[in-house]
Amino acid sequence: MRIFPSANKVFFRAIIPGMSGSGTKLDTAYVEFVNGGIVPPADVSPQVLQAHFDSLASTHDRDYLRLPILSHTLGEAMDEGVPTLTVVVSTDGAAGVHGKPFSAAAGSRVYAVTLAASQLNDREDIFVARHRYIGEEQLEKPELGSVMLTVILL
Repeated sequence: MRIFPSANKVFFRAIIPGMSGSGTKLDTAYVEFVNGGIVPPADVSPQVLQAHFDSLASTHDRDYLRLPILSHTLGEAMDEGVPTLTVVVSTDGAAGVHGKPFSAAAGSRVYAVTLAASQLNDREDIFVARHRYIGEEQLEKPELGSVMLTVILL
């Protein structure tokens, strides 16, 4: 997981729903998928992520799901004392934002997840962190149920 600048314990507390007094909360995940085989996920800077998600509309096999984060757990990395935030996301949905199918029949495979603090206008979401699944790490959509993603931010 690539953490963008300024992530620390204070930051984590400031964005966890129920702990945040700022009104900004980490509550959304952008889950990118491809319909087909393993793909090399793009290494995208936070400044151009929204343009990256928009560009998926013009591909024939890639899209993303914009999903709520189901849970947050604040902790510390073992033996290091480094603050961690663990979030859980479930890939509920049958189609991506741009309408491409998300299903086992389509051969859907998750290749990246980006965490965001949602805004009233989703085009203004604040991107916090991004993780890319490389090669065999990419997660296939099962026939029944969803892909459960557990992301740990250090």
